[in-house]
Amino acid sequence: MSNYYFSYSENKNVSDAAFKLHNHDEYEIYMFLGGDSYYVVEGKSYSLEPYDMIIIRRHEMHRIFHKSNMPYSRIVLMVKPEFFSDNECEEYERQFINAEGSTGNKIDADIVRDSGLYDAFMRIKKYSDNYTAEDTPVVKSVVTEILYLIDRVTRFSSDDIPNKMLKDIIRFINTHYYDNLSIDDISANFYVSKYHLCRIFKAATGLTIHKYITQKRMTRVRELVSSGSNITEAAMCSGFGNYSSFYRQYLKENNAAPGIDLK
Repeated sequence: MSNYYFSYSENKNVSDAAFKLHNHDEYEIYMFLGGDSYYVVEGKSYSLEPYDMIIIRRHEMHRIFHKSNMPYSRIVLMVKPEFFSDNECEEYERQFINAEGSTGNKIDADIVRDSGLYDAFMRIKKYSDNYTAEDTPVVKSVVTEILYLIDRVTRFSSDDIPNKMLKDIIRFINTHYYDNLSIDDISANFYVSKYHLCRIFKAATGLTIHKYITQKRMTRVRELVSSGSNITEAAMCSGFGNYSSFYRQYLKENNAAPGIDLK
């Protein structure tokens, strides 16, 4: 099975409701092609121009927002962490394991073009069936080249629509989600009303604070279970308090009981 895959899409009827905040285990390399959109990663917001590239690290919460119903298109390359060791290019992983996201997520379009990243994505299209993830030597070599070129990038754009308080709130949640964290705790820590806190958070992320914390905890449970912990222990360490609380929340989120998908 290939440890990378591509996704190309062109949407003519765009609805924000179809795009939700999410995260995943793979690294994501997202190239914007067209639309009237901006991208949010962990509370950082990036305006988008054609051929801007967004680098999304493991478990970073992210989503696209559409400011209008203008047609939208993009290319996405998903790379599993094991790609680097399997192909003996571990040194190219450095940009993807930057601690705490201290590096920005956006590579500006001019850098994408000048660095050769745009040309490499076009070669993938040439060597496959319109970005079908064919596991052939030539496609794999271009994927490796893309990772090499990203490793050489020295300037990532910081978020260009900054909201310092929101970033601080998300950083606080990311540090304390496994505690008995409540909206009252967050509100008191930032000296802001619960109403204002919930409003700005939902507007920026598309999720309620409760939903965001739950997704963070679910992600942590999966990490711990895949590392060998039993589900009860993983639930306790991830902030659910006990297995029953985790079970109820998992059932609500997935319409199914916890199973092998946690492995």
